[in-house]
Amino acid sequence: DENFLKHGGVDWKRTFLAVANQLLKFSSVEFGGSTITQQLIKNITADKARDYSRKIREIIRALSVETQLDKNEILEAYLNTIALGSGINGVQVAANYYFSKELDELTLAECASIAAITKNPSRYSPAINMEENTYRRKVVLTKMYELGYITKEEYDTAYKEEVKLDF
Repeated sequence: DENFLKHGGVDWKRTFLAVANQLLKFSSVEFGGSTITQQLIKNITADKARDYSRKIREIIRALSVETQLDKNEILEAYLNTIALGSGINGVQVAANYYFSKELDELTLAECASIAAITKNPSRYSPAINMEENTYRRKVVLTKMYELGYITKEEYDTAYKEEVKLDF
């Protein structure tokens, strides 16, 4: 969610493009329009319907949450509820499970490895498919660099790091 800090809970452009793609099939690659706030709503509600009415409820709830919580609170709640493969929910549990570390002990590459899982936990879990996780981890690092969240030096170091699981 590149625009998390800028939007008010809904990325209207991405939502419109996702709906248009569903209807018009202008791209063979499906992509979602959900923001981190919308994903948080999905994670904490029992609303599992796979239809447009659920998406509308999600949008309404996301807009409401954004008026009640600040971005840091939303992000913290999201990071504590997100599915991260192997039955893991939350980044702290993932750090303990995959690397036997606390969050503040993780390297940037290990953080990116966990972040990589979010796109598709069954595909990108390093416990299931380290090769796919490595590929996706590098995509995450590249995007972090492009968006200015990490320096070139941090990027180069993390990109080259070999991530090892500690089971």
